[in-house]
Amino acid sequence: MKLEDGTGTGLVAAVDSNNHLEVSSTTSSESHFIALKKAQTYIWTSSYSTSTGDEIIYIKNTSKDKVLVIDKVTVNSVLTGLFELCVVTGTPSGTSITGANTNLTSGNVAAATALGDAAVTGVTSALRIDMARVPAAGRATMELNDVLILGFNDAITITYTGSTGITDTIITGYYLDN
Repeated sequence: MKLEDGTGTGLVAAVDSNNHLEVSSTTSSESHFIALKKAQTYIWTSSYSTSTGDEIIYIKNTSKDKVLVIDKVTVNSVLTGLFELCVVTGTPSGTSITGANTNLTSGNVAAATALGDAAVTGVTSALRIDMARVPAAGRATMELNDVLILGFNDAITITYTGSTGITDTIITGYYLDN
């Protein structure tokens, strides 16, 4: 038996003697699929010598027609510290950073206001979403598994509490149509 694709290309699918369709599949993450098919997955990074209580990175979705899904946050610290992922309000100021499109064949730019590589000021934490304690010279990942969704003008920060020292933050996210 042959099962034709119905588009006139002549492609067919195999069906065994028990009328079972023979198939194979590949599983990939949503962020991988969005990067490959829509070129809308981005990584924001921030690295500097921070003081305790600093907001060390800020991301705000400025797209009116897409949500920004935060997949994961990775933090590193030279010294022991606590990193808190928070939803924030306010008018931020700081050093602009650019989200890197993970599909290097694309010229798409993230619809976001992003600040980092220095302290972010002017924001107030409204809700803590996640946190990670990192030992000296340690690394932690907040696996959000695509559940943190930022609508238009929603914003997040990472707040660092600990001794003054170098911190690194990596935020991965992608855009989906509303």
